[in-house]
Amino acid sequence: MISFEPFRQSFDFWHRQGLNQYCRLMREQLEAAMLRPCRPHGLIISEQDTNGVKSELVYWDHDTPRRYVVYLHGGGYVLGSIDTHRELAAQIAHRANARVLIVEYRLAPEGPYPAGLNDAQAAYQWLLDIGVTPAQIAFAGDSAGGGLALALMQRLKAANLPLPAAGVFLSPWVDLTCSTPSLDTNTATDLILNKAQMQSFAHVYAGGHPLSDAGISPLFGDLSELPPSLVQVSRQELLLDDGVRLAERLQQAGSEAKISKWSQMPHVWQLLHRYLPQADEALRELGDFLQEHVRGEPV
Repeated sequence: MISFEPFRQSFDFWHRQGLNQYCRLMREQLEAAMLRPCRPHGLIISEQDTNGVKSELVYWDHDTPRRYVVYLHGGGYVLGSIDTHRELAAQIAHRANARVLIVEYRLAPEGPYPAGLNDAQAAYQWLLDIGVTPAQIAFAGDSAGGGLALALMQRLKAANLPLPAAGVFLSPWVDLTCSTPSLDTNTATDLILNKAQMQSFAHVYAGGHPLSDAGISPLFGDLSELPPSLVQVSRQELLLDDGVRLAERLQQAGSEAKISKWSQMPHVWQLLHRYLPQADEALRELGDFLQEHVRGEPV
């Protein structure tokens, strides 16, 4: 079992230990705690160099349609990897009948903003370079990865570059100023996240940039003319209001957005599909959404 106690230590503790060192320690503990299941029969994992960024293409058998999902993992911009999210990517590939490209973007403190955003864009460009059309691609991410996916959409739009066909945001962290009310009101019901920790990770990721910068907190960026989006969030987690506000502001800006709120679920409960029927249901909803909005070309 993973112990979340180190994640819930006070900011004073982190400051005394050295925040950068603490981030690296948490990364090592998360990697060590994750299960390493055997590869299921029929799952294909192909390592890729996506314009200089390490990635993996995950899909099931050779008949999978040419529908792609660029997946950006969560972890507060300081934790997480392909290894921690490969199993979730495999489930998304199965439910969406797609090929999922998991991107090993750079993490803070070694790679603060905009390093991860640059890496995500490079991986997306790689798909375009090999002939995949934007209509065949979706962006998806959990927690910080959801924020990164949204920031990438906004960057592409501002540069008049092609946008993907859809976006999926699982418990997204889109306001790194940590000003949404549920970061305080849901303190007692979120057993994973901690506001003080999130504030510290936000500063590590932002470096010298303002936390309200739209590239860092995409909730404050231009949300108009973005592709259809699905937002899944738990009513009990700290990031409830990040997800709700994202869906509301997308809708207010004229973009299509569906908000799906779930009760009594932990942060990014989709990772627990082996144990929670609600996670299985959420993945089914995600898969149906992607199949509806993202074109899948035959092999």
